[in-house]
Parts: sequence; C-alpha cells; structure tokens
Amino acid sequence: MPTIVRPLFVALLALSLVACGFHLRGQGPASALQYRSAKVIGNGGAFNELNRQLQLMQINLNAAEPEITIQILSEGTDKQVLSVNNNGQVSEYRLFYRIHFSASRAGEMLIDDQTISLQRNISWDENSVLSKESEEANLIREMQRDGASQIVRRINAASKGINGGQSMASKTATTSQ
Repeated sequence: MPTIVRPLFVALLALSLVACGFHLRGQGPASALQYRSAKVIGNGGAFNELNRQLQLMQINLNAAEPEITIQILSEGTDKQVLSVNNNGQVSEYRLFYRIHFSASRAGEMLIDDQTISLQRNISWDENSVLSKESEEANLIREMQRDGASQIVRRINAASKGINGGQSMASKTATTSQ
C-alpha cells in the first residue's frame, strides 16, 4: 500500500505546481520579447548577451524598421572587499555589475534611462588565484545574462503599461544573490 501512496503524492504535488502557474526562471510568458523585430545599439557583454537572447527568441535583428530599439548606454563592473581574514588578506569580495539602458518603440520613449544593478559575493583564496579569477569571470557572465533577461522583462512590463495608458518612470533596481 505505501508504494502506491508515494507516487500518487508526487503526482499530486507536481500537478499543484503546474496548476498554480509556477515557471522556472526564464520560462514564463514574460521572458520572451513581445515584438517580432528589434535593434540593439551599444557594445560590451550586455550587448552581446542581449543579442544572443533575442536571436534565441527568433527576433529579427536586421529589420529595416525595427519595432523596438534598445540602447545599452553603459555597463560596468566593480569589486569591493567584503571581508578579510586574521592575516589581513582578503577572504571575500562583492562583485557589482551595472547596465544603463533605454528603449524606444516607433520613436516614442518606452523606457528612459534605467539602471540595472546586480551584485554577487565571491570567496577568495590567495592559494588558488587562477580558479578564483575564472569563477569571478563566470559570475560576471552570469550577471550579464541576468541583466539581459531583466531588460527583456522590463520592456515587456513597460509595453503593457503603455498599452494600458500608464507611463514608465525612470527607475533604478538592485538585485542580489
């Protein structure tokens, strides 16, 4: 009898997750851009990642008149000492990543001058500098991916706001993990 109850419980749990609208990050309806064509202006890691994500969404990036234009105004990284050990050596850093962007639709400003700020903590060991530098580079790439995804979600939210008669004010958001 207990062998039947366990699979039934797991199936019921899975059904309740699906029924409540649960989605993995990047899999929900807000994760895909609601436009068929786009133009991304800028350079750097966020520009490359945003282009990659839009290509995966099958957005036309070579249209003569794109529906939306996304401009990466600037991006930057910074590193701050978070903690030191008994010998005065750094044992943990906090990495910061900022993307400054704007988006317009048909010449009309959709998102004006917003900043996405992300931060991650990384432990540091002077005995394994190469592996920690590689880990740092991976965390920065992860923040670039996360920032590009947040840009897409913000554009979708602003598009719904414009369509609903509301405007999107200039804001700054911070995300940390």
